[in-house]
Order: sequence, then C-alpha cells, then structure tokens
Amino acid sequence: MTGPSTADPAAAEAVFAQTELALLEALPVAGVVADVGPGSGTGTLRLAERAGLVYAVDNDEAMLALVRERAEQAGLGDRVRTVLHDLDDGPIPLPEPVSLIWSGACVHHALSWQGAVSGLAGLLAPGGLLALGEGGLPARCLPWDVGVGRPGLEARLDAAHNEWFTAWFESRPTAVREARGWPGLLRSAGLEQVTSRSVLLDLPAPLTEAVREVVLAELAARVGRAQAYLAQDDRVAWNGLLDRASPVWLGNRDDVALLTARTIHMGQRRGEHG
Repeated sequence: MTGPSTADPAAAEAVFAQTELALLEALPVAGVVADVGPGSGTGTLRLAERAGLVYAVDNDEAMLALVRERAEQAGLGDRVRTVLHDLDDGPIPLPEPVSLIWSGACVHHALSWQGAVSGLAGLLAPGGLLALGEGGLPARCLPWDVGVGRPGLEARLDAAHNEWFTAWFESRPTAVREARGWPGLLRSAGLEQVTSRSVLLDLPAPLTEAVREVVLAELAARVGRAQAYLAQDDRVAWNGLLDRASPVWLGNRDDVALLTARTIHMGQRRGEHG
C-alpha cells in the first residue's frame, strides 16, 4: 500500500484503499491466502472477510502488530496469522500452499525481483494465483502552475523522485537489475494466463480535510526523498508550499486534487491436470 511512505500509514490507506480494494474484489479469494507486504492491514481484513485464513507477511514487526490489532478489532483475529519474513531471505516459510498471494507495492523492494516473484510463485497451490500490485501512474495533485517557482513543479518532482529511486536501487551491491516488466517476471516464474489491469483513483478538488492531509503528507514524503535531485529553486518552492506557516501553504488552496492509478499483474500456477 501507499501508506507506509508516510508517518501515518493507516490514514493514507484510508484514502488510497479504494483502488486496492477494487483490485482485490476481482480476485478469487477462498480457502488459505497470503498478503505479502500488508501495510496496516486494510487489504488483509478484506481478504479475511472472504477467506478461511490469511497469512500476513512483512519484515516489520511493528506493522504486523498493527495488522493483528486491527484484525482483532474487526472480529477477524482467528482468520489472520502474521509471519515475520524478509523476501531477500528466501521463500516465505508458510506451513501450507495457498490459493492466492496478493502483494501490493512490496516486491520492488527486493534485491532480486525475479527471485522474489519465483519464490512467491512456489508457494501457490496448483491453480493458485499470484497478484502483484506494482506500478501504475504517479499521482497528479496540483495545477501546472501553482504561482510559486517555475511551472511544471510536480512533473519535475516525478523526475527527481525517479533519480532517487534509481540511486537507492543501485546503492545495494547485490541488487539485480531486470530489463523486463512484471508480466515477463511472472511468466519466467512458470506462471500462465498472465494479465494486467489498472484502477483509477480520481478525487477532484476540493478535497476533504482528511484527504488533503494525506495528499500533503505524500507530497512531503516524495519531496523529502528527492531533495538531493531537485534544483535549488524547486527545493525552495516546495519548502514554502509544504510549510503550514507559509502564506503559500498548499493546505490553503481549494484546487489540490488526487488523480492516480494502481496496476495489478496476475499469473496462475498450472493446475494438477493442466
């Protein structure tokens, strides 16, 4: 989920969850399933409402504790089991095959995307489905010209954020570069009937206060990561726009919106008789 990029993942998930839940609604959920990288558990709870058992897998015990807490509060504690595991440490030690694995915005953190995808595919029961929520479109929240700095501020932030991600990826000596998209990785893992689909999140201006706070927090997180790759005038502009004490603070505008898209890539393990 998008939420963990900010200090309040549950609040962020409340805003972005409608795209995630729309993607989940189209998946075949039954029996035993897994949620890899569950964030604060919004998707986990929806899966638990339809499945007999959900394994929530994350490398952050604090996030898993939040998932357990939310599951108990929702009366679904007996359907959710948490597993502390890092995808870079090899296949997840699940005690049984699963019919569905959902992983939203998680696998791209792995040192080897193909290794992670193949490891997940190996956990599927015959006929099981692996669904990766990866990619989509960057959010568009601001007018082309906000009256501060040069026009096109948000587009340049996208470019700088991409430079940050590239530098982060390359800073890990054992990271494996993949010159293929997610569908190719799913096919290389032996999965069949590989498809992709996207869901749009369109929240036009004016936003509610709660949604605006999440949008501003997400922008601040992106600016924080991309600082070293922004031009000096853009850094100055963003500092003013994100400062609550500034006369140009974005929170005072009525034209901040949220438009983005999430993409899901799916592949199925061959059945016993396939």
